[in-house]
Amino acid sequence: MENFKSMMMSNEYAHRLSSKCVLSQTYHQNTKHSHQYLMRNMYQSRVLLNSPNFLKATQKPERYFPTQQRFRLNAHSTCLLTEYLDKRRSQVLNPDKDAFIDLNVISDLFWAAYGQNSQNKRVVPSAGALYPLEIYGIVFNDYENLKKGLYHYNPSTHALSLLDNRAHVFDISKYILRYQNMEHPSIIFFITAVFSRATFKYDDRAYRYILLEAGAVAQNIALMATHYNLVSTSIGGTDDFKVEEMLKIDGHHESIVDCVFITKDREAVL
Repeated sequence: MENFKSMMMSNEYAHRLSSKCVLSQTYHQNTKHSHQYLMRNMYQSRVLLNSPNFLKATQKPERYFPTQQRFRLNAHSTCLLTEYLDKRRSQVLNPDKDAFIDLNVISDLFWAAYGQNSQNKRVVPSAGALYPLEIYGIVFNDYENLKKGLYHYNPSTHALSLLDNRAHVFDISKYILRYQNMEHPSIIFFITAVFSRATFKYDDRAYRYILLEAGAVAQNIALMATHYNLVSTSIGGTDDFKVEEMLKIDGHHESIVDCVFITKDREAVL
């Protein structure tokens, strides 16, 4: 009974601490996309983005220090990891309409995202080992033991739970604005954050750590996709409200922070 009371008191204390974090929640809620916002923003920026002078000025921006001494680094070494980094792509050149990929590939992609390694630790770093993220994925093909649908990934058991397999899940146009050359994905990953898992300890700064962790997840997915000759593309043009409605999350306590398309390309990357 004492353990139960202690747990309830700890949960209440953590809830009070996390509820104070208004800056990160205000920022997150006010930067969400809707379909209407995306359409309006694209129309307003179209002239600027098509300007040759603008494209020239923004191509490969980086800082230079021309008066400082420079040291040229050695060429990168040759190993499997550097090969994957060299071949990693986010742009689909010649899309393959056959989105079917092997079930083992699906398993490896989910594991690379947020799975557990041989030391029973996650494959990505997390501030305070709090792991505030959740991984969802839409599988677009039927398999013998795995039917197409929207799934939630459970890292501790390395298992998928079917959440929805109705037609609206597969109608990408309902929740993604622009997906040129990616009309036939094999998987769409949605990375969400349960903010209170981190804010109770790190307050509003937890938001930075959450985004860093989501970036590590996306990079792991990209490297595993490259291993299997697939293209991994992070999509910013999501209708966040529609996605969260589809995932059946409230958008406040848990909200989307990234979306990753896995697609096949006829142009081999390895």
